[in-house]
Amino acid sequence: MEVLIIGGGWSGIAAAIEATQRGVRVTLVEERHYLGGRARSFTDRVSGDEIDNGQHVMMGCYRALLNVVRTLGTEHLLERQSALRVAFVDTSGQSNVLDASRLPGMAGLGLALLRLSGIKVLSRLAAVRLALRIALGRASTTGLTCAEFLRQHHQPNDVIERFWEPVVLATINAPINKASADLLVTVMRLAFLGSTQDAQLLIPMVGLSDLIRPFQKWLEERGGVCMIGTGVEALERADDRIHSVRLSNGNTIEVQSVISCIPQRALHRLLLGSDMEPLRAAATPSSPIVSVYLWYSESWMSTDFAAALGTTVQWVFDKRRIRPGLVAVTVSAGYGIVTEQADEIVSLCDRELRQLFPSMKGVELKRGVVIKEKHATPLFTLEMVAVRPASTELSTVVSNLFIAGDWTDTGLPATLEGAARSGVNASTYALSQSLPNRQ
Repeated sequence: MEVLIIGGGWSGIAAAIEATQRGVRVTLVEERHYLGGRARSFTDRVSGDEIDNGQHVMMGCYRALLNVVRTLGTEHLLERQSALRVAFVDTSGQSNVLDASRLPGMAGLGLALLRLSGIKVLSRLAAVRLALRIALGRASTTGLTCAEFLRQHHQPNDVIERFWEPVVLATINAPINKASADLLVTVMRLAFLGSTQDAQLLIPMVGLSDLIRPFQKWLEERGGVCMIGTGVEALERADDRIHSVRLSNGNTIEVQSVISCIPQRALHRLLLGSDMEPLRAAATPSSPIVSVYLWYSESWMSTDFAAALGTTVQWVFDKRRIRPGLVAVTVSAGYGIVTEQADEIVSLCDRELRQLFPSMKGVELKRGVVIKEKHATPLFTLEMVAVRPASTELSTVVSNLFIAGDWTDTGLPATLEGAARSGVNASTYALSQSLPNRQ
């Protein structure tokens, strides 16, 4: 059996690994001249430093993603926390740490919340009660946004602003008054309320592209083909099956199964004019992320990363492993900032960082780079979560076409784990559908 995979992002790579490991010959085509999709790194022209297209934090519960890096032999490039530990800073210059290392698993998070300063004691108790209800499956989210869900469970404003909202923005990339509460509960159960190992944060010590750099060689050594810089022009059908695919290099290749791992907008364009109605509707609304890299004269952070409270800046990452004095700043759901000029964004971030970190006194900003991803992730509102398509959505019309991507119905937010899991799911369905035809 042979499978054609369209798209070389994390979902396509995960799909290719799953299919190859199950004895299927894979051809993967990627129209760009690099792999990784929206989660890649590149060389900054001025400094020569390797920086990411957007900052990503991974967790120990990312099983599909971890299978990718373990298979490719790059897991050692991720530094694993011994237990969940997140620093919070605010404009008063005060900092506190959510440290779940004192007890294992869910008990560690509960104690960490109770010890979190800057939040009233009764508010911390309310957060622990809600976390317990989530862990026990007693917190209904039906038809609720995150804001409505938190109000329904009597969460005071201070714990919303200083704990719940940063979690929502970081994991769902949507304002709490729009994000689906289903996704928040899923994140809490899988990550924060899982085992100690599940809750550990994984910090890449290299650019994201280095994590998947061995993929092409790995695939080709196992009889597969990886065609970078090659797009798909048309899916050629007979009856209810795709029999061949016309590529941008002028070649046409015969296929047995096709897995599309491209963004929803790209798939929509590819299907225009076809009778594949399920995805001919307008693409899911998207949510932006703005990433800012700032080069300072010296290092000044005492932690690997920190959540920022009360500022436009939301998360700050110390990139000293790449270069001392380099930090990365992220603004999720950055609707207000994404339209600003780059120099204005750099100045704003620098000003806010100096409010947040007294340790920056006397440190000089050398330069900054702004990366705007206007369509970074789908905006998973209640309505959008309800209509996320399954991997088999199109197979009701075309029996050998399957879809993957962080926008499909993985049950997770649009994370790297969601993308990788969708690729595994699509491969599983494709192989299951084709089993009777395998020789």
